[in-house]
Amino acid sequence: MIRAGAEVLFYGLAAAASALVLTATFVVIRSERPRTNGIAFLSGFLVGTVIACGVGLALGQAAVDRLDSHDTLKAALTLLLGIALLAVGLRARHTPPRPEGRGSRATAILAGLGNMGPSATFSMAGLLGFGGPKRLLLTFLAMASATEAGLRDIVNLTLVAVYVVISTLLVSVPVGIVIIAGDRADMTFARGQSWLTAHAGALRVWLSLGIGGALVVDALLRLFA
Repeated sequence: MIRAGAEVLFYGLAAAASALVLTATFVVIRSERPRTNGIAFLSGFLVGTVIACGVGLALGQAAVDRLDSHDTLKAALTLLLGIALLAVGLRARHTPPRPEGRGSRATAILAGLGNMGPSATFSMAGLLGFGGPKRLLLTFLAMASATEAGLRDIVNLTLVAVYVVISTLLVSVPVGIVIIAGDRADMTFARGQSWLTAHAGALRVWLSLGIGGALVVDALLRLFA
Protein backbone atom coordinates (compact mmCIF):
# COMPACT_ATOMS: atom_id res chain seq x y z
CA MET A 1 0.00 0.00 0.00
CA ILE A 2 2.76 2.49 0.97
CA ARG A 3 4.80 1.68 -2.15
CA ALA A 4 1.79 1.96 -4.43
CA GLY A 5 0.78 5.24 -2.80
CA ALA A 6 4.27 6.68 -3.25
CA GLU A 7 4.28 5.66 -6.91
CA VAL A 8 0.87 7.20 -7.56
CA LEU A 9 1.97 10.41 -5.83
CA PHE A 10 5.16 10.53 -7.92
CA TYR A 11 3.35 9.96 -11.20
CA GLY A 12 0.69 12.52 -10.25
CA LEU A 13 3.32 15.19 -9.55
CA ALA A 14 5.08 14.37 -12.82
CA ALA A 15 1.80 14.65 -14.74
CA ALA A 16 0.92 17.92 -13.01
CA ALA A 17 4.25 19.53 -13.93
CA SER A 18 3.14 21.04 -17.24
CA ALA A 19 3.87 24.61 -18.26
CA LEU A 20 1.28 24.30 -21.04
CA VAL A 21 -1.51 23.35 -18.64
CA LEU A 22 -0.65 26.17 -16.23
CA THR A 23 -0.40 28.74 -19.03
CA ALA A 24 -3.72 27.55 -20.48
CA THR A 25 -5.29 27.92 -17.04
CA PHE A 26 -4.00 31.50 -16.78
CA VAL A 27 -5.41 32.32 -20.23
CA VAL A 28 -8.83 30.99 -19.24
CA ILE A 29 -9.07 32.70 -15.85
CA ARG A 30 -8.00 36.01 -17.39
CA SER A 31 -10.66 35.87 -20.11
CA GLU A 32 -13.80 38.01 -20.15
CA ARG A 33 -15.66 35.46 -18.00
CA PRO A 34 -13.00 34.19 -15.59
CA ARG A 35 -15.29 32.41 -13.13
CA THR A 36 -17.58 30.78 -15.70
CA ASN A 37 -14.80 29.75 -18.05
CA GLY A 38 -12.58 28.75 -15.13
CA ILE A 39 -15.21 26.40 -13.73
CA ALA A 40 -15.84 24.97 -17.22
CA PHE A 41 -12.09 24.48 -17.74
CA LEU A 42 -11.61 22.76 -14.39
CA SER A 43 -14.66 20.54 -14.96
CA GLY A 44 -13.48 19.50 -18.41
CA PHE A 45 -9.95 18.88 -17.18
CA LEU A 46 -11.25 16.67 -14.36
CA VAL A 47 -13.50 14.73 -16.72
CA GLY A 48 -10.64 14.13 -19.16
CA THR A 49 -8.36 12.99 -16.35
CA VAL A 50 -10.99 10.64 -14.91
CA ILE A 51 -11.63 9.09 -18.34
CA ALA A 52 -7.89 8.50 -18.79
CA CYS A 53 -7.79 6.94 -15.31
CA GLY A 54 -10.67 4.63 -16.23
CA VAL A 55 -8.85 3.43 -19.34
CA GLY A 56 -5.65 3.07 -17.32
CA LEU A 57 -7.40 1.05 -14.62
CA ALA A 58 -8.77 -1.35 -17.21
CA LEU A 59 -5.35 -1.81 -18.81
CA GLY A 60 -3.62 -2.07 -15.44
CA GLN A 61 -6.02 -4.73 -14.20
CA ALA A 62 -5.62 -6.67 -17.44
CA ALA A 63 -1.84 -6.57 -17.00
CA VAL A 64 -2.10 -7.83 -13.41
CA ASP A 65 -4.46 -10.65 -14.42
CA ARG A 66 -2.71 -11.81 -17.58
CA LEU A 67 0.97 -10.93 -17.36
CA ASP A 68 3.48 -12.60 -15.07
CA SER A 69 5.98 -9.77 -15.70
CA HIS A 70 3.66 -6.90 -14.73
CA ASP A 71 6.37 -5.08 -12.75
CA THR A 72 8.94 -5.58 -15.50
CA LEU A 73 6.58 -4.17 -18.12
CA LYS A 74 5.83 -1.15 -15.95
CA ALA A 75 9.54 -0.56 -15.38
CA ALA A 76 10.23 -0.83 -19.11
CA LEU A 77 7.50 1.71 -19.93
CA THR A 78 8.83 4.03 -17.23
CA LEU A 79 12.34 3.74 -18.67
CA LEU A 80 11.16 4.44 -22.22
CA LEU A 81 9.18 7.50 -21.12
CA GLY A 82 12.14 8.77 -19.09
CA ILE A 83 14.54 8.37 -22.04
CA ALA A 84 12.06 10.08 -24.36
CA LEU A 85 11.71 13.06 -22.00
CA LEU A 86 15.47 13.33 -21.62
CA ALA A 87 15.79 13.37 -25.42
CA VAL A 88 13.11 16.08 -25.69
CA GLY A 89 14.83 18.17 -23.02
CA LEU A 90 18.29 17.85 -24.58
CA ARG A 91 16.94 18.65 -28.02
CA ALA A 92 15.04 21.69 -26.77
CA ARG A 93 18.15 22.87 -24.91
CA HIS A 94 20.12 23.05 -28.15
CA THR A 95 17.31 24.29 -30.40
CA PRO A 96 16.91 28.05 -30.90
CA PRO A 97 13.51 29.50 -29.92
CA ARG A 98 10.85 29.52 -32.62
CA PRO A 99 10.10 32.78 -34.36
CA GLU A 100 6.94 34.28 -32.93
CA GLY A 101 5.08 34.02 -36.20
CA ARG A 102 5.49 30.28 -36.53
CA GLY A 103 2.65 28.73 -34.60
CA SER A 104 2.90 25.49 -32.71
CA ARG A 105 0.21 23.19 -31.31
CA ALA A 106 0.58 24.83 -27.89
CA THR A 107 0.31 28.31 -29.40
CA ALA A 108 -2.87 27.33 -31.25
CA ILE A 109 -4.43 25.90 -28.07
CA LEU A 110 -3.64 29.00 -26.05
CA ALA A 111 -4.85 31.38 -28.75
CA GLY A 112 -8.15 29.53 -29.06
CA LEU A 113 -8.79 29.36 -25.32
CA GLY A 114 -8.72 33.12 -24.99
CA ASN A 115 -11.81 33.50 -27.18
CA MET A 116 -13.89 30.44 -26.30
CA GLY A 117 -17.17 30.18 -24.42
CA PRO A 118 -17.75 27.74 -21.55
CA SER A 119 -18.79 24.78 -23.74
CA ALA A 120 -15.76 24.98 -26.02
CA THR A 121 -13.51 25.62 -23.02
CA PHE A 122 -14.88 22.47 -21.35
CA SER A 123 -14.16 20.40 -24.48
CA MET A 124 -10.63 21.75 -24.90
CA ALA A 125 -9.89 21.17 -21.21
CA GLY A 126 -11.16 17.61 -21.53
CA LEU A 127 -8.58 16.92 -24.23
CA LEU A 128 -5.82 18.46 -22.10
CA GLY A 129 -6.95 16.45 -19.07
CA PHE A 130 -6.96 13.21 -21.04
CA GLY A 131 -3.47 14.17 -22.08
CA GLY A 132 -0.85 13.93 -24.74
CA PRO A 133 1.63 11.03 -24.81
CA LYS A 134 3.50 12.08 -21.63
CA ARG A 135 0.48 12.72 -19.39
CA LEU A 136 -1.42 9.74 -20.76
CA LEU A 137 1.42 7.30 -20.14
CA LEU A 138 1.99 8.70 -16.64
CA THR A 139 -1.71 8.16 -15.95
CA PHE A 140 -1.50 4.56 -17.16
CA LEU A 141 1.57 3.93 -14.98
CA ALA A 142 -0.21 5.41 -11.95
CA MET A 143 -3.26 3.26 -12.56
CA ALA A 144 -1.06 0.19 -12.98
CA SER A 145 0.33 0.91 -9.49
CA ALA A 146 -3.22 1.35 -8.15
CA THR A 147 -4.27 -2.06 -9.49
CA GLU A 148 -1.38 -4.08 -8.10
CA ALA A 149 -2.34 -7.51 -6.78
CA GLY A 150 -3.25 -7.55 -3.11
CA LEU A 151 -4.87 -4.12 -2.94
CA ARG A 152 -8.54 -3.92 -2.09
CA ASP A 153 -11.06 -2.03 -4.23
CA ILE A 154 -11.41 0.74 -1.65
CA VAL A 155 -7.64 1.24 -1.70
CA ASN A 156 -7.64 1.32 -5.50
CA LEU A 157 -10.30 4.04 -5.53
CA THR A 158 -8.41 6.03 -2.89
CA LEU A 159 -5.24 5.92 -4.97
CA VAL A 160 -7.16 6.96 -8.07
CA ALA A 161 -8.63 9.91 -6.16
CA VAL A 162 -5.14 10.89 -4.95
CA TYR A 163 -3.83 10.82 -8.52
CA VAL A 164 -6.73 12.91 -9.85
CA VAL A 165 -6.28 15.54 -7.13
CA ILE A 166 -2.50 15.78 -7.49
CA SER A 167 -2.38 15.73 -11.30
CA THR A 168 -4.95 18.54 -11.59
CA LEU A 169 -3.47 20.91 -8.98
CA LEU A 170 -2.20 23.43 -11.54
CA VAL A 171 -5.78 23.89 -12.70
CA SER A 172 -7.80 23.52 -9.50
CA VAL A 173 -5.71 25.91 -7.37
CA PRO A 174 -5.77 28.92 -9.77
CA VAL A 175 -9.45 28.38 -10.58
CA GLY A 176 -10.25 28.12 -6.86
CA ILE A 177 -8.43 31.39 -6.22
CA VAL A 178 -10.41 33.11 -8.98
CA ILE A 179 -13.71 31.80 -7.63
CA ILE A 180 -12.87 33.15 -4.18
CA ALA A 181 -10.90 36.32 -4.97
CA GLY A 182 -12.33 37.29 -8.35
CA ASP A 183 -10.74 40.33 -10.03
CA ARG A 184 -8.45 40.94 -7.06
CA ALA A 185 -6.25 38.06 -8.23
CA ASP A 186 -5.99 39.25 -11.84
CA MET A 187 -2.79 41.26 -11.35
CA THR A 188 -1.05 38.31 -9.72
CA PHE A 189 -2.09 35.99 -12.52
CA ALA A 190 -1.02 38.55 -15.12
CA ARG A 191 2.49 38.57 -13.65
CA GLY A 192 2.50 34.78 -13.48
CA GLN A 193 1.41 34.48 -17.10
CA SER A 194 4.07 36.96 -18.23
CA TRP A 195 6.76 35.05 -16.33
CA LEU A 196 5.66 31.74 -17.84
CA THR A 197 5.65 33.19 -21.34
CA ALA A 198 9.14 34.62 -20.88
CA HIS A 199 10.58 31.39 -19.44
CA ALA A 200 8.57 28.81 -21.41
CA GLY A 201 11.61 27.44 -23.23
CA ALA A 202 13.72 27.02 -20.10
CA LEU A 203 10.80 25.43 -18.21
CA ARG A 204 10.23 22.93 -21.00
CA VAL A 205 13.91 21.95 -20.92
CA TRP A 206 14.26 21.59 -17.16
CA LEU A 207 10.91 19.88 -16.62
CA SER A 208 11.71 17.36 -19.35
CA LEU A 209 15.21 16.72 -18.00
CA GLY A 210 14.11 16.60 -14.36
CA ILE A 211 11.10 14.33 -14.85
CA GLY A 212 12.90 12.21 -17.43
CA GLY A 213 15.91 11.70 -15.15
CA ALA A 214 13.69 10.78 -12.20
CA LEU A 215 11.78 8.25 -14.31
CA VAL A 216 14.98 6.66 -15.62
CA VAL A 217 16.38 6.28 -12.08
CA ASP A 218 13.06 4.87 -10.86
CA ALA A 219 12.92 2.36 -13.72
CA LEU A 220 16.53 1.22 -13.22
CA LEU A 221 15.95 0.72 -9.51
CA ARG A 222 12.91 -1.44 -10.33
CA LEU A 223 14.76 -3.50 -12.91
CA PHE A 224 17.90 -4.15 -10.89
CA ALA A 225 16.66 -4.03 -7.30
